[in-house]
Amino acid sequence: MKSLHKPFMWIAAFGMMLGFASCKSDPDPKKNDTGKITEITNDNLTFYLIPSPKDMFSFTSSNEIPFSTEVLNPAENADKYLDVQSQELGFGMYSADLAYTAAFFQTKEAKKYLKVVRGLSAQIGISSVFDEALVTRFDEMPDNKDSLIQVTNDTYFDIVKFLEENERKSSLALISTGGWLESLYIVVSLVKEYKENSDVIQLIADQKNIFENLLLYLEQHKSDPNINSVITELAPIKAIYDQLEVVKVERPKTPENSGKIIVGGTTKIVITAEQFKNLKETITKVRNKLSANNV
Repeated sequence: MKSLHKPFMWIAAFGMMLGFASCKSDPDPKKNDTGKITEITNDNLTFYLIPSPKDMFSFTSSNEIPFSTEVLNPAENADKYLDVQSQELGFGMYSADLAYTAAFFQTKEAKKYLKVVRGLSAQIGISSVFDEALVTRFDEMPDNKDSLIQVTNDTYFDIVKFLEENERKSSLALISTGGWLESLYIVVSLVKEYKENSDVIQLIADQKNIFENLLLYLEQHKSDPNINSVITELAPIKAIYDQLEVVKVERPKTPENSGKIIVGGTTKIVITAEQFKNLKETITKVRNKLSANNV
């Protein structure tokens, strides 16, 4: 696999996935007007990258979602991750917790979760990413929210690059799954009331496409027993996302003499109040089962 040296946007919260082609990566991935990679094609399939921590938790300024330590995976549970599967899933989950604390500028909590992530990195063989220079950046970080988020994102980019260059596709799949699951768990847990026109509710609905591509990536590596069992555990989430309707949304009409040309419309993924309730309950059950909270 040809490594892509442009930083990927995160699934997740470190966690959320996906855009990693398995064998025949497009040597010229498409970029948006900011220069960031937005998609990679592989064997006629397009895998869309998941939001970065900055993007996934961009709603922090909207006041729709508060910060709460109650949704974090307890740091003291890190010692309960004993096998490879749980350690890599846990690494993704704790990375999402790190991103969440960074997005809300909770420096003390962020440093605590950096320590947890660093500890797990040694157990799964990627401790070289967490060199002293990175730790020093956290310790000497200025009193600035953007700086904290930047260091968190940079850490993720280094992890993805390392896993790509070392052909650790199964590890990347499990870490991505853990990150996506924890990120979505955090968001749905903090939504106390369903609102049809809420940006956060729409973000949750839009995870349908991201989740489908995550499953496609996992399916490519299901010969690994650890991944195959995770696919089974994710089935209840798939069942709910499969129910979500994708509707066409017409663009507003413009006056005939306006000189503007509007072609076609766009689509929107719709999630009802009942579907949101079911998804919230299911995400919580699956997340807790795959985390050390179930130990």
